[in-house]
Amino acid sequence: MPPADPARPRADTFAARAKREADRFRLATDSEYWIAFCFRTQAARDAFARAVKARPDHRVAGQALPQKPPGTITAASRAMRMLMARSTRGLDTTAILNAKPAPDPFAAAPQGDDLEHDSASELDTLLAALTAPPDPVPANVLDSPWHVIAWWPSRDDKDAWLAATGCDVLGDKHVDGHQAASTLGIRL
Repeated sequence: MPPADPARPRADTFAARAKREADRFRLATDSEYWIAFCFRTQAARDAFARAVKARPDHRVAGQALPQKPPGTITAASRAMRMLMARSTRGLDTTAILNAKPAPDPFAAAPQGDDLEHDSASELDTLLAALTAPPDPVPANVLDSPWHVIAWWPSRDDKDAWLAATGCDVLGDKHVDGHQAASTLGIRL
């Protein structure tokens, strides 16, 4: 076997550096470190925010959220929460499918022969539709304007909190806040 050339770096050094760079890039661009707890009403959102001591902008550091003592998450309780989460999502899906569709904002837009005037009218209609207030009682709780955002230093920290509290069965990005409050023992 010929002696190793000291001027030529070893392949495992490049592989290790590539892994470190990939990890650094993932951490620098990670958008999976937060959760939005969504609520049906402003009062429920405010009660949750008070319980977790959220900031006035309804944001809270994930480390400040309630923790579960080790060993309190049993397989039976996790299975029950999974069934509850699925049944609620099913109700939301049914409500969404049976809900009356939003009216077409362009249905009343005038259609004439003046392209410039019609285009300006369509832009005004589009602006009005985009700036309209949100539905106060959305069929899907995850579409609610009432939410509290929790964030962690990294995705791994968020995932560890979800698993430790049993909230992982509810989702990992947009979560039904009512179910999360029940899981965490917070009264709304």
